[in-house]
Amino acid sequence: MKTKRIFIALILIIAVLLAAVIILPVLFKDELVQRVKSEINNNVNANVDFADLNISLFRSFPNVQIELEALSITGKEQFQGDTLLAIGSVATDISLSDLFKMKSNGMQISSLYVTAAQINLLSTADGFSNWDITLPVEATKDQPQEESSFSVSLNDIQITGLNLNYEDEISTAVVRLKDSKMSATGLLKGTVTTFDFDAEVGEFVVEYDSVQYIANTTLKAKSQLEADYEKMSFILGESTLYLNELPLDLGGKIEMPSDSIYFDIQFKQPGSDFESLLAMIPKDYQSYLEGVNTSGDAGFEGSVKGWYYEDNYPQINSHLFIKNASLQYADLPEKIQQINLETTIDKPQGDLNLLTVLIENAHAQIRDNPVSMNLSLKNLIEDAAFDGNFNGKINFNNLSNAIPMDSIELKGVMEGKLALKGKMSAVEKNDFAQIASSGNFNFSNFSVLTPQISQPVAVQSGAVVINSRTIQLKSFKGNIGQSDFVVNGDITNYLQYLFNDQELKGNFKLNSNLMNLNELANLMVDEAQTEAAAEDEMLAFSVPGNLDLTFASTISRALFDRMDIQNIDGVIIVKNEKLSLKQLDMDMLRGKLTIDGSYQNNPENKPLFDFSMNIKSFDIHAAYQSLSMMQRYMPIAAKSQGNISSQIKFNGRLNEKLEIIASTMDGNGFFNTQDLQILDSPTFDQIKNFIKKEKLKNVRVEDFTANFNIEDGNLLLKPFQTKIADQQATIYGNLNVENLLNLNMDFKVNKDDLGADITSALGFLPGTENIKLLDVSVKLTGPVKEPEVNLDLSKARKQIQEEIKKSSTEEIQKSVKKIGDQLKKIFN
Repeated sequence: MKTKRIFIALILIIAVLLAAVIILPVLFKDELVQRVKSEINNNVNANVDFADLNISLFRSFPNVQIELEALSITGKEQFQGDTLLAIGSVATDISLSDLFKMKSNGMQISSLYVTAAQINLLSTADGFSNWDITLPVEATKDQPQEESSFSVSLNDIQITGLNLNYEDEISTAVVRLKDSKMSATGLLKGTVTTFDFDAEVGEFVVEYDSVQYIANTTLKAKSQLEADYEKMSFILGESTLYLNELPLDLGGKIEMPSDSIYFDIQFKQPGSDFESLLAMIPKDYQSYLEGVNTSGDAGFEGSVKGWYYEDNYPQINSHLFIKNASLQYADLPEKIQQINLETTIDKPQGDLNLLTVLIENAHAQIRDNPVSMNLSLKNLIEDAAFDGNFNGKINFNNLSNAIPMDSIELKGVMEGKLALKGKMSAVEKNDFAQIASSGNFNFSNFSVLTPQISQPVAVQSGAVVINSRTIQLKSFKGNIGQSDFVVNGDITNYLQYLFNDQELKGNFKLNSNLMNLNELANLMVDEAQTEAAAEDEMLAFSVPGNLDLTFASTISRALFDRMDIQNIDGVIIVKNEKLSLKQLDMDMLRGKLTIDGSYQNNPENKPLFDFSMNIKSFDIHAAYQSLSMMQRYMPIAAKSQGNISSQIKFNGRLNEKLEIIASTMDGNGFFNTQDLQILDSPTFDQIKNFIKKEKLKNVRVEDFTANFNIEDGNLLLKPFQTKIADQQATIYGNLNVENLLNLNMDFKVNKDDLGADITSALGFLPGTENIKLLDVSVKLTGPVKEPEVNLDLSKARKQIQEEIKKSSTEEIQKSVKKIGDQLKKIFN
């Protein structure tokens, strides 16, 4: 009788609250409200509360309407703070005669109006239920239980805005009723009420192990219901249940004579045609059936019969069938025909693990391309056993002419078969010996294009061979945009990936004549980014998780940014949401490049990179045109010829356009030059007053090696020596993260290469004939693309002064006379 007592207790809680407050207009004592709450809370294992009480003599005159606002029942002990029931408003009408007879004869509750109700039912893994809130009955001979002066005989029920959540932690089952409403009006005869019952569930959801098996499903019910409150028996008269828009005739009864519930319910689709069965499809997808012509037989029927108590559930039998049906859209040329299906869902009296699902003889075909499938599921709760097979040929060109594909484009032919049999425990334990899997598929002229990708993925030919351990890809030849590929390889761990969301592993050999990496980097479409970006602009991308893929790649030619790359050979690894390159060799910029490194995006869409590069003999001008890094750190390369080699290790972050965020960059390395020539440089043009002009037109630089560090985007160039325009030079300095240059070039200029003005002036000074090399410093500061050039002649002046000091008095007098003679010539 426990279930019956719980049911009655919940109703009595509401009844007592509503009945007690009728006295308030007379007594006007808040203490009474607190006493009512206290009495109820002392008699249930829960916390019962409400926010306000309203009493109206006019809304239901000659009855009195009583309303409770914000009624709640919350749990205790292990359910402390959990809400079992929350109601925005609950009201009832009580006759004035009952009101005045209340003290002597009690009060009868016959109506109930509920709005905005939230019910949360939880059955825990240790067997407790949050709705079990009744206290143990402890009646004795000396202290018999008092009978309540309130009775419940409901004949008018109105409920709106009801949401119910039921969760069973043992079976991991979840049932939700969303945005539901119910009305029931009837005729009361003693303890028996005959209702006209009308209910609607906005969305019905059933989950198991976090997987939704029923969703986007609406339920409606119209029924004549006979309720006997004394026997707790409910009998269905003429009743119809609507599953989405599919009507089902209902009959039977539900009884709660004790601590268990007895079901004897039957349901059956009243029609027997395929069109009627399609009404079961959720509302969200009903629009896809507009303009559909159908033929054939179909039906859905079943029953629920037996007892429910603890973990013992009643017998379930259901059968869905389709026979010789066809389906054709009015505006499409092809027809899906010979549609057949036999599905049963059965369970004897007992626990839910006895439930079985059997799909047999599922078949359909378009033209002469048939597909068929069978599937059996057992032991769903403890250790799901599956046994299924698929066999068929799909011509996607015909399929798209039979079913609206919206924005998905499928073409080509897939033909093959697949069989899979085993238990989930074997998958979880990686015990492949207990799983039987076999199959093969062949693809020809297949392609797919969805709104999520920017280019169609096309497979001209290829074969897939499947067993319980691997999926083998054989000679998959295809293209993505301009990029072509031939892929061979194995995929392992695919069952764990499909069933347990574990890592998918693969080992492939990739060969290609052309890879357009600009296209591939933007293969996955991000609508927000796409709207803001130009079509040819590269965007940051994320590497999918749960993948461990290795591609041994041989690519004849690749396009990346503005670079044309050839003879790529190396290993590409996709793992842990990271793209890694291992010993990736290639010919580019008229030289060779070897790359090791990694790329990984983050939630801020600011990808991390960590690379090591070995550059051999890059053409400097071509490298400047193609590499943004060289444009930043070596703008002088824009007017240079020759080759550059380098070894560099660097790391940092990129922005969403795959541009380096300079302030995040750290690294070190060196570079050296071969046959470097700087053409028509504005910088060197500014020092033509101390070096002959002809030396500075096309400046040749002797081969050198320079070492550098990069710290927070600041490039620190260590001193190195070379010859510029045949003059010895020591170069050092830095380029900061704001692209401001501070570079020193300390020259030792050959006396014979000095400008004419300086050579003439030195000719008048004694001792200068001993000077072979003159120290001149050039300092470049400011923006790297247009630096300010300043000459520092302090060392040269000191050098000249020292030589003059070494001269004799007679040599100085001769020099003064020469200067005087020159002045006379000038002024005369």
